Amino acid sequence: MPELPEVETVRRMLEQSVRGSVIRTVRLSGQRLRERVSSSLPRRLRGRAIQRLDRRGKFLLFRLDGGLTLISHLGMSGRWLVLDPGERGPDRHVHACIGLGDGRRLCFQDVRRFGLLRLAATTEVERDPALARLGPDPLSVPPETMGLERAARASRVAVKSFLMDQRRIAGLGNIYASEVLHRAGVDPRRAAGSLGAAEWRRVASEIGIVLGEAIARMGTSFRSFRTIRGEPGEYGELLRVYDRAGEPCRRCGTPIRRIVQGGRATFFCPSCQTGLKKGHPPRRRSRGTA
Repeated sequence: MPELPEVETVRRMLEQSVRGSVIRTVRLSGQRLRERVSSSLPRRLRGRAIQRLDRRGKFLLFRLDGGLTLISHLGMSGRWLVLDPGERGPDRHVHACIGLGDGRRLCFQDVRRFGLLRLAATTEVERDPALARLGPDPLSVPPETMGLERAARASRVAVKSFLMDQRRIAGLGNIYASEVLHRAGVDPRRAAGSLGAAEWRRVASEIGIVLGEAIARMGTSFRSFRTIRGEPGEYGELLRVYDRAGEPCRRCGTPIRRIVQGGRATFFCPSCQTGLKKGHPPRRRSRGTA
């Protein structure tokens, strides 16, 4: 699933490309995404100007005139494409095609159909069910000020799962949580409440650093993520642990391990990431552990 750096990359590109454009036509596939796309969407979008592009966590927000906001989530495989007049787009899995005043088309393609397209009043967006539960966004609120240590106090949830909880930090996902914990030298299996103040300071600092580096390289591509110009993200070559099971740690040379936490793959270095401490719950062995 595209995470904050990938979605921010798309936001910045769309901001440059379609800001100020007027929507002339809208065609829908009629297929259901994460939820059914309202049949009134074409009528309500026609004639609206795209004033700017915002982002909250992994959600894109198309701010339109007339007090409306189009909420979009890329889901597992969604992507936005901007096509020039006459340019041929993808033949399949296009669920919304928005014709702009200058002849270009803004298309939403989603093979797995876990994405989201929903129109809301701009004044009501923060109360939208999809966004209301989100925690602070680490590009808007410095992670050092989020009070992570206080929020994790006495928590027995594994620290990686804690970081991926969108109610805590909006936008941080599987790839970058693994990378942050490796850089901070923290074992992802440890209970979040077991980390001390110095460890949480390292984690908070690395969140900002890792996300900034990833955005500068247009995010990470493994399978489906591409920018609006069809380019893959370039951060994958800098990953220290994620998807590198069995390869040497870039810091100490120890083979990277892969385990499964909450149904998601976690990658870490057993030598340079601080291990479980005496008195804390032992790691449960799970299928898929390497």
